Formats: sequence, C-alpha cells, structure tokens
Amino acid sequence: MSELAAELVAATTSILDRVTVGTETPPTGIDTELWAALADSGFTNLDVSDAADGQGADLEDALAVLSAVTAAGAITPYVEHALLAAWLAGAVGKSPEGTTATIAVADALDSRLDRTADGEDRLILNGIVRDVVHATSADSVVLLLPTADGPLVAIVDLGDPGVNVADGTDLLGVSFGDIRFDEAVADFHADSPFEAADVRLRGALAYSTALAAAARTVHDLTVQYASERIQFGRPLAKFQAIQQRLAVMAARTTMMETATRVAAEATSHDPGGARAAVAAAKVVTSAYADEVAAAGHQIHGAIGFTAEHRLGRSTTALWTWRDRHGTEAEWADVLAGRVLDGGADPWEIITGTEAPEASPESAR
Repeated sequence: MSELAAELVAATTSILDRVTVGTETPPTGIDTELWAALADSGFTNLDVSDAADGQGADLEDALAVLSAVTAAGAITPYVEHALLAAWLAGAVGKSPEGTTATIAVADALDSRLDRTADGEDRLILNGIVRDVVHATSADSVVLLLPTADGPLVAIVDLGDPGVNVADGTDLLGVSFGDIRFDEAVADFHADSPFEAADVRLRGALAYSTALAAAARTVHDLTVQYASERIQFGRPLAKFQAIQQRLAVMAARTTMMETATRVAAEATSHDPGGARAAVAAAKVVTSAYADEVAAAGHQIHGAIGFTAEHRLGRSTTALWTWRDRHGTEAEWADVLAGRVLDGGADPWEIITGTEAPEASPESAR
C-alpha cells in the first residue's frame, strides 16, 4: 500500500468513527451520512483527473478507500459512483460531483441525434437498461452506449420526464432496478475512449476488492466470536474442529486479498497483464465468497442470520456481489482462453514468472 493510500485509509477510518453506519440486514438505504462525508472529503472522485475536477490519485488509492468502507459494513454507491461513473465521465472531461451517479452499459438502447434550432445535437434515448445498481439512490446515470460509430458516453438526469426507474432491490437490499427511457434527452454526450469490456474489467476489479474486504470482516468477526463464546467450559476456538475451520477461512480470505492486490497493481502498472490478473482475482473472490460466508455462519451457530447482527450484512454482501461484472465461470473462461487461444504458458500464469527452461536431466 502506498503512503497516500495508507493516509486515505486512516482518514476514512476516522470518518467511519465519527458517523453512523447501519448494521441491520437488509439496510433501509445507503449510509447517507457516511456518503456525504466521503464526498465532502473529496474521496468520491479520487482517481479522476484534475482536468475533470478530480483528485488525480491512482486507482489503488480509490480501491483502498473502497476496502475500508466495505470492511465497516457500510452501504454506499462507492463502486458505481466513484470507481465507475466518475471515472467514465471524467474520461470525457465531465464530473458528476455534487450529485450521486450510477453507471450502466446500455447495449440494448436505441439512440439518435436530433439537431436543435441553435445547431446543437441532442442525444435521444429509448429502451430499457436492466439491473442497474443504486438505480433509485442515484440522481443521474452515466451510460456507455456501443454504437456503429464507436462507443458514446452519455449522462442522463434520472429525474427527466422521459426516464422511469423501477423500484427493486438485490439480495442485500440495495436499490437494483431497470431504467426505462422514453424519448429521454441526455444532458451530455461524447465519444468514449473506453468500451464495454473496459467497464466490465474495472467493475470486476472493484467488486473483487469489495468481496475481499467483506470476507476479512466475516473472518475477524468469526475469530472474535469463537474466542469469546464459551461452550463445554472452554472457548469455541479451543476445539480442534473449529480451529481447522478458522484456519481454512483465514487462508481463503488471505488468498482473496492477495489476488485483488496483485490485480490492482497490474491494472495500474502492467496494462498488458491486467486482464489476466483481474480475471484471476474475480475467480478467486467469487469462488471463496460462499465458503467464507458459510464458515462464518456455521461457527456463529447462525441459521440464516439475525437481522440486527453485523455478520449478516457482510455475508449477504458476499452472496450478492460474487456475480457482479461477471461470474466465476465467465472469468475462468477468460483465463482458459489466454492459455488455449493466446498460447500463454500455464506455469507463467500460475506463478507469475517465466517458465524455467528444462534441463537435459529433467528432459530424460
């Protein structure tokens, strides 16, 4: 972790200590006090360029804040707004700051340009974008529209008369619904330097980071409970079966954190290896999310979960987020394709090193 990232985590932790963060599952909404404090501190546009009113920090810095917020069990639109919408809008010189934005890849929308009387082009949208996270919590949506002439970025006010947002929730209880556009007029549009695959890759990295942070919280809560809960005259943590379960849980959590850290470093410093690193991180975090959640519930003796207990928010997050921006199987196919179609050496992928040349003795 860089010095700046460590300072940001410390500042975020200080904010978390000052504001109220809910623990109930499902939540009643986003943690608005925390979200406002993060926005006021400039933490919601960290890796957006200065030219787009951002902070000009690195992606790893923004991910460090995401990890701290997620570990606290807070519900915010940090991924959708800070890491995706603000980033995409910032790439074309716009800033959604002052409002809360979400993001969607709008590959099923019909769009056309109308020329106004003063000679400006208006982008008109029709159709439905499905399964938008924080759809009812946001003020605007940043759309990536694949078109025959290349991808476009469009920003639409969700209060526009031509926009209707369905009021649904995901498993965690967060706003998750469809957005219908009926002759809706975009507030802004421009050619995009990024494509849908870029949004998916960045979203997968963000949710891998969030999954690892949620897993760490589940692990820490479970270790604490096992140390405090007395059964048959001694703490649960003294029983060998519990110790073994905790050890596996710790290993899985550490693997999730390591995979996401490597993916973040590759995305920032090794663009050529970023796709494989993010794919590996998403496979690892999605695969172990269920296992960590199950271990947490088993050791707590939780049948389902108690709505008021902090554990439930983090385990439900693990179940909810594991398929965001691609499932474990889909990203495993990406890794397999690198070997089968790209000719990459499996040894190099697994170890992150070049495969050693075979010696004459080993070849015999």
